[in-house]
Formats: sequence, structure tokens, C-alpha cells
Amino acid sequence: MISQPQIDRLIEVALDHRRRSFLVRSRHRIGAAVLTSDDQIYGGCIIQSIISGLGVCAERAAIDHAVVNGHCLFKAIAVVDRRPIFPCGVCLQYLLQFYQINHQDIDVICSDLHGNYQITSLLKLLPHGYQTRYNLSNLRSNDRR
Repeated sequence: MISQPQIDRLIEVALDHRRRSFLVRSRHRIGAAVLTSDDQIYGGCIIQSIISGLGVCAERAAIDHAVVNGHCLFKAIAVVDRRPIFPCGVCLQYLLQFYQINHQDIDVICSDLHGNYQITSLLKLLPHGYQTRYNLSNLRSNDRR
């Protein structure tokens, strides 16, 4: 379980990244932040495209930001929108592949703009997600900074 200061910081980073949303098709700003196993936080925002399907959700942008910086083990992810929303199915499935590295459930924090939030977990939101038969535990060493 993550601490209250970690939750507050995740929401703060997600809110900051929400302001950076790249919107070309709507005004729907979303920000996200992930907490790595070594307590680093990386943010992301929604990046829309004029071509449907080419954009990136804030959650996947935050995850990719962490991976680019050498992290693939996550404790939690926060999503900030006008009202608390859950990550979409694509983002949950994407996060599930990182869960498969060490099989530690990942907290999912859904917050509104005022810091009102609820917490659940990846496995509660996606209990029957696709899991590979390949052993991903060798990717733990991806914290290769």
C-alpha cells in the first residue's frame, strides 16, 4: 500500500501534466502519473491526433515516460480528470504487462481536479486480462539507469 504523501504527490504530478495535454479533437484534458518501485514519479498527459487511433492516453504516456527513464516496475498510477475516472481497457491491459514482471498488484488512484480520489487496483479493474505465457521476470533488471 502506498502512503498518503505518495498519493498526494502522484495526484499533484498528474494534475500538472494534465495542463500539458495536447488536444486537437476535444477539450478533454487528462493527466496521469506512475510511481515506480524505487519511489520515482513520472507524469504523462493525453496526446490527441487528428487521425483517430494515433493518439496516446495519459496513462500510457506516463508509463512510457518511466520506461524511457529506465523503470518498468510500478507500485501505483494516478489519473486526474474533472471527475474521478478509471483508465480505459487499453491502458489497463498495457499496465498489466508491467505487472507480469514481478506480479505485484498496482494501485490505481482516480482523482478529480480538487484532489478527491478513490483507490482500487489493477487486478480488481482487469481480473481477466491477457497474460503472456513468456516469463517477463528477467525484465526486472530494466532499472538500468
